[in-house]
Amino acid sequence: MPVSSKVDEQLGEIAHVQPLIDAVNLPSNPLGRLRPDSLSFAHIIQEKLSLETIPHFVARHLTLLGYESRLLGAKALGIDNILCVTGDLPSEGRSAFELDSSRLLAIAKNLGRGQTSARKNIEPIDFCCCTSFNPNVPNIQGEFVKAASKYRAGAEVFFTQPVFAPDRAISVFKEFSIRYKTARIIAGLSFLYTKKRAFTLMKFLGIPYEYIARVEVEDEADMLLSTAKKIIDYVDGFYVITIGKYRTAAEFLKKLRGIIISCSVG
Repeated sequence: MPVSSKVDEQLGEIAHVQPLIDAVNLPSNPLGRLRPDSLSFAHIIQEKLSLETIPHFVARHLTLLGYESRLLGAKALGIDNILCVTGDLPSEGRSAFELDSSRLLAIAKNLGRGQTSARKNIEPIDFCCCTSFNPNVPNIQGEFVKAASKYRAGAEVFFTQPVFAPDRAISVFKEFSIRYKTARIIAGLSFLYTKKRAFTLMKFLGIPYEYIARVEVEDEADMLLSTAKKIIDYVDGFYVITIGKYRTAAEFLKKLRGIIISCSVG
């Protein structure tokens, strides 16, 4: 999303791919940089396009009371899915970090049981609680420790960082499924478009240099489809990061849906 309060252009781009997607994943100030409020934009998308959304709630700028208040507001706006993360250190503004991703998940789950953090009883509000998982980190056992905390706190769906090394990811996903039997994995697939952008995101996304070397040389859509085909039997779905270029990704989304459908039928 651009740094603007005007959303008509973005709605038009999303509407272009709406028949090809199930929901829109809305980050909150990704990489700690200013963007429109994810919850507000989620409500606009659901109201204008009747398309399900998954707004992110980031601990970086949330207090306990403020977070619970936003969850009550989210449910009043018809939001059924939330994605909870701790968040990156901000490059703009200041951070609080009073909470972390596990606390966000536990608080949401408690509201689903009808109890606030102050132990007051309320009418239960239920969300599908999602969070993040990074299969690309060198210390994968450390990532499993964090995932265990999130799973105990109530995480139902884990959205992964984009997958760029499918063979390694498969071994990670196999172990993940053994450890967290009821959790679902939604694997990320991200367009990079240029080597310059790839190098910029390299440390944030854990992109192998070998993959970056192929960007601008090979067809990136074919690279991502190849990754999807390799890992499809080990995940429960995919989400695609288009970096704003929805129309460019439309043909890719059609092919990806074809792969998913053929595998489900087979």
